[in-house]
Amino acid sequence: MKKFNYKTKSLIFMIIVLVSFFGFSDSYSQINAGGVPMSSLMQLSPDFNSVTLPAVDTKRAIEEDAVVSNTADMPFRYGLTVDVNFNLSNSGTWETLSDGSRIWRLGIKSDDAQSLNLIFNNFYMPKGAYVFVYDLNKIKVIGAFTEINNSVDGQFATALIPGSYCIVEYYEPVYSAGQGRLSISKVVHAYKDISGFNTFLELPCNININCPVGAPWVTQKRSVARMTFIQGGSGFLCTGSLINNTLNNRTPYFLTAEHCASDNWATLVVDFNYESPTCNGVQTGPTTSLNGATLKASNFDTDFRLLLLNNSVPAAVNGYFNGWDNSGSQPQNETAIHHPGGAIKKISVDNNPAQSVTGFGGRLANGFWQVVWDQGMTEGGSSGCPLYDQNHRVVGQNLGGTPGQCENPQSVQKVFGKFSESWTHGGNTDNQLKNWLDPNNSSVATLDGIDDLTGVAPVSGFTSNAQDLPIGGGNVDFYDLTTNDPTSWSWSFPGANPSTSTQRNPTGISYTATGAYTVSLTTSNAFGTNMKTIVSYIKVAGVPLTPIVLQSPPAATTVMVSASDPTLYQFSWSSSTVASSVKYIFKIKKIGLNPEYSLTSDDNGLDSAISLRKSYLDSLAVTMGLTGDSVRCTWRAAVTNGLDTLTASSFSLTLRRITVGINQISSIVPDKFNLYNNYPNPFNPKTIIKFDIAKSQAVKLKIYNMLGEEVATLVNQNLTPGSYSVDFDGSSVSSGMYFYRIEVQDFSQTKRMVLIK
Repeated sequence: MKKFNYKTKSLIFMIIVLVSFFGFSDSYSQINAGGVPMSSLMQLSPDFNSVTLPAVDTKRAIEEDAVVSNTADMPFRYGLTVDVNFNLSNSGTWETLSDGSRIWRLGIKSDDAQSLNLIFNNFYMPKGAYVFVYDLNKIKVIGAFTEINNSVDGQFATALIPGSYCIVEYYEPVYSAGQGRLSISKVVHAYKDISGFNTFLELPCNININCPVGAPWVTQKRSVARMTFIQGGSGFLCTGSLINNTLNNRTPYFLTAEHCASDNWATLVVDFNYESPTCNGVQTGPTTSLNGATLKASNFDTDFRLLLLNNSVPAAVNGYFNGWDNSGSQPQNETAIHHPGGAIKKISVDNNPAQSVTGFGGRLANGFWQVVWDQGMTEGGSSGCPLYDQNHRVVGQNLGGTPGQCENPQSVQKVFGKFSESWTHGGNTDNQLKNWLDPNNSSVATLDGIDDLTGVAPVSGFTSNAQDLPIGGGNVDFYDLTTNDPTSWSWSFPGANPSTSTQRNPTGISYTATGAYTVSLTTSNAFGTNMKTIVSYIKVAGVPLTPIVLQSPPAATTVMVSASDPTLYQFSWSSSTVASSVKYIFKIKKIGLNPEYSLTSDDNGLDSAISLRKSYLDSLAVTMGLTGDSVRCTWRAAVTNGLDTLTASSFSLTLRRITVGINQISSIVPDKFNLYNNYPNPFNPKTIIKFDIAKSQAVKLKIYNMLGEEVATLVNQNLTPGSYSVDFDGSSVSSGMYFYRIEVQDFSQTKRMVLIK
């Protein structure tokens, strides 16, 4: 074992991690008690044990996958298991807290892994104890796993943690000391990125479930989940779905394919709502996972497997139990909802009647439905997904077929084991569906689905046939994706025509002007109201922009400004595209992490310059914060078409104030009296003289020529301690060298300056 030292992380980084952790909740959760790890709440030792697993031969695994890539009844392999034996006694580091409670931490590293998940063969949490698992920076945190996660057989598995390193953190209170059991038997090293952390494995012709084609399936999609499991030393994934029974009692039966076989169903992890909330998105919304199941029935002939999940479906899932049709009637059109390559939820549609075929691999003659997808595609990872008929009832589950491809989808045939044949073909409880899904022997041929939750408010959602419109805009059709049976709809389309609608699926909403537009949908039913808002959902493109370059003033310029100077000072840059929607934005800020001040030019893109009064620049200098009599700034310009913006690199600039009369620039008491060099020097016709007064007394500041004659008296009065500046205007005297002298009690100082006209 080796030590892992967190001290290499900077304090700033840790603060950012903690702020982000407490400010935002992870969109993923297994059944857990929530909360945050103790290491995020208090200062723990930076040192704890970390283990590095033996190297995993991912190259060989990829070569093996290539050999079986055309085997239609193979589940999708994503990882290899590493056998380990890590427990509270032989691994990790214990730390005792001031109240006598203890924390155990163990770091686990597997080089080059895309993600890691853990299999526990002895998991028991006593009262008050809990476990978290997280990545190095706590971007992904799962837990707390507590006594609610205990099972009779002591088996447990975690969902995926991204990256090649994870940390297990166990907390044990004093009153449960020594009672907890935590033994890790396997680590799944994912050599494929099945969660889209960095790459996406599914074919590009797959369609997100929350695209317009998925709108009619907003209810059934809530039944479908991604499943990961262990088989023969590897990690695999398939798709499955909740299925209703004639008692309508919401027993958590889960239908998938027979070839999706686990060595240990107690370590199954099922991910519900693993989908993008939008049509074009790649990131998931809130996802909930369940752990563990029991096998109830399976049959190779029709390739079905029926599981009973170990837990009831949590309310957070908002689940749905699919209806079914066991009559064997030919479906007139078919739909599949699935997770190809482990990706976020997708939908595929065949607009033609399914054909009755014989399952490959020696399976039942005419025991399968064959489909050819008109929209979308199924592939590895889709195995076990439900096939729905035109009545939204399940009529089969996915076995596989010819390899998926997008170039010629009509040449791809996919087959699904018939639900009607799986109903009684096996002949007994262990290999047919009837005993489990019709326990009261109702003999019904069809059964509708049922919501897991009843009497709840809707959860608003929507999609559209377009989000990015060309220059000039266009019309958009919107589709309601709201769950829980809404009865009224109120749409808001600010900036569009019309700007509101009460239709369920409003069409022809017109957007014309370049820009980004927010869309809101409020839905209601008898149990409540809910609103969904997506900012910048619709975008209308602007004219293409060409980059701009700053021209003047050049970098490192000093601009003399004054509160009484009305003259204009010009900033200029090269031109971009000329169009009615194009605007330029002038930006200026004090150097450093400071706010930027912006001015917009409303000139149809014709004016690539801005002129500002020096009096305005003077007030801006004061607002930004002077250092002495000046402020160092950066300025830049940007061009926008109303949606996109191109910004030029910045130039440095100093704004220096020309004082009028005596100006106290600081009230901080100087250590001593001092007279500074004037600036500018040489000058024409004005210059500024700065001096420090250490204590209150009479002060004189005078100007003399080369002959020692007094030219001007700039100061002759009592001044309080501080720093001052005064300006000298040489307009009335000739060019030459001059002397300026300050006199106070017990101190005098003289300096020279040059006036050049």
